[in-house]
Amino acid sequence: MKRVGKTFAGIEIVHFCTNDLHREIWNKFNIDQKLGVVVFWMFIVPKILEVMQHIGCEYIFLFAADMTPDEYLVNYYKTYLKFKDTTEHGTTMSLYDYGCKFMHQETASLKAKQEFFFEHFNRDEDAI
Repeated sequence: MKRVGKTFAGIEIVHFCTNDLHREIWNKFNIDQKLGVVVFWMFIVPKILEVMQHIGCEYIFLFAADMTPDEYLVNYYKTYLKFKDTTEHGTTMSLYDYGCKFMHQETASLKAKQEFFFEHFNRDEDAI
């Protein structure tokens, strides 16, 4: 049995994935951003920030269902959504999430990360 030393208020993002049936529609927009990245910063983060006005929330976290040898999904979450995979924090894991990698990010810098994303949304803006 492992004792819990400390707990943290957080929000878990579950079933975060792209519907492949809509990928073709997204690609027709010719937006230089990935669909999941836009959904995260434009729709999910504002909801988290709204919730934070009413309750304490120090972290957001998710379980990356990534069984690839190169950890493609884990790297995607790190690079584009700014999550970390670390053993510094942990959580109990249900059988449903068994085999997934626990990832988290602090909410204190979430608004600044969102603003940075939108400031750099059009990566080829200078090429026009």
